[in-house]
Amino acid sequence: MPVTNFPNGITCDTTKYIAMASGGTIPVAGTAGYNPGCIFIKSDVSLGQAAQWINTGSVTSCLFVPFGPVYGYGITVGGGSVASAGGDTAESIALQGLIQDSDLAFVGHDVSDDNDQLASVISAAGAINIVASADPSTAHGYVYAALRNKCLPGWDIVAAGEHTTTGGAAAEAITVAGILATDIALANYGATDDTDTISDVLCTANTVTVTCSADPSTTHSIHYVVLRPRGAFKPSHYIAYAGSHTTVGGAAAEAITVAGALATDIPIVVYNTTNDTDTILKAVMTANTLTVTCSADPSTAHAFSYMLLRAY
Repeated sequence: MPVTNFPNGITCDTTKYIAMASGGTIPVAGTAGYNPGCIFIKSDVSLGQAAQWINTGSVTSCLFVPFGPVYGYGITVGGGSVASAGGDTAESIALQGLIQDSDLAFVGHDVSDDNDQLASVISAAGAINIVASADPSTAHGYVYAALRNKCLPGWDIVAAGEHTTTGGAAAEAITVAGILATDIALANYGATDDTDTISDVLCTANTVTVTCSADPSTTHSIHYVVLRPRGAFKPSHYIAYAGSHTTVGGAAAEAITVAGALATDIPIVVYNTTNDTDTILKAVMTANTLTVTCSADPSTAHAFSYMLLRAY
């Protein structure tokens, strides 16, 4: 029979290994003493975090992964590479039954033969609709993710961070231990001194390679996020805040108030709506504020989709 009168909500079975526990900190991977299948309830769950975790490891080396819904925005669907059909600047990624028009869509190139940009990325019922700065022909490929509030995520964040460029070539290789070639990544500049853009972002083993429109020298930084289907790893980050913002214009730099956001959060931003081929030059976090700098005054005709990432 189970013995339940242990501190901190711990329940043990006759093997004396922990079968259920709760607390503010998820057990560190590799910790001994938890049964396979042990449930851990995170007692102080924050927006974007999962409250329910399960041990997919062993009694000698645990690995707790989330298996329940998140309190806030999660990644309901993701994927790629999706080849461009070409022939028009407008493209559509079909996701019938998987996406809603209220979701927040994020798309990036993982394959490109030029410096074309995505002018807008909009969720619709059953699809993500893209408008490119030029006809992408069939030489481009896309990766995508859609965020939904209070969902059961299909994907989680395996890595995220900020990388200061070393320069020397347009392609900047970022070493990220554990990254797989099957992962997908999105990126934008965190610092820049020019109007360079990001052409594509590709995952290979232990590496995220960001190809820029020109050698970024050492004056740029790159914010990146790497996504993987849920269930086989402990996420590194969660989506602390997400939303859309219609620009007020008046200057190229647009300040978005996000109460509770930290200067250490990692911003990933795309255009949701636009009426031209302006680009996002950089996204910078300060306390309670996300500042997005565009290549020109966005007036009131643009909107951003953003997600702010925070380490677990």
